[in-house]
Amino acid sequence: MAKKRRPIIEACKQRNNRVLRLDHVELVADDIEWLSATERLTLWNVKVPAGLLARIENLWWLDIRGGSASDLAVARGANNLQYLAVNQVRGMCDLSLVAEMVALRYLDLYGLPRVAELPGCARLLNLEHARIGQLRGLASLHGLLQAPNLRELELVRAINVSETDVNEIIGHPAIEAFSWFAENVPDKIWAPVREKIALPAVHHMHPEEWFRLPEFPAAD
Repeated sequence: MAKKRRPIIEACKQRNNRVLRLDHVELVADDIEWLSATERLTLWNVKVPAGLLARIENLWWLDIRGGSASDLAVARGANNLQYLAVNQVRGMCDLSLVAEMVALRYLDLYGLPRVAELPGCARLLNLEHARIGQLRGLASLHGLLQAPNLRELELVRAINVSETDVNEIIGHPAIEAFSWFAENVPDKIWAPVREKIALPAVHHMHPEEWFRLPEFPAAD
């Protein structure tokens, strides 16, 4: 199987890899030679050796999709991350490493039904935007709401929001916009939450647009 995957890697070596998307490949430690310039990395079911991402000094954007893992050990030491997305990783239940990502500005967690608790985010002074969805096992948003400068909170589809969560959102010193894309969620669950919080809706945009990257130039 590795022989089938390596041609993809060989092609990557010939490109500018500042923005890189890898799909169903297995990386090795020596791949740092062509990954060293990478700033934004999307991994679709990619096997990554321990410590490799920590060696990519320019890496500030990490999008992990698919595959399986119980925690975020793959990202340990990647201390410059401003954007982290974790989407439908089978078995993911431990997000505690997020609490150490002090440069983080945007957090996107989706489709992780085994996550029961969000890490305490009190140290994440730069975290401004969070998008949380399909975390059916989550008991509370409390850990996330400890982020002192969180401005925008987006909920997506099925997620548990307790009365305590609602009160924390209302009383949060920085949250100024709240949205819940409640597809397939009964009105009796999401509507009272939205009514009580009564904040302006988050202006939905692609993360690239939120960061004002070149592919989404700012409107005049």
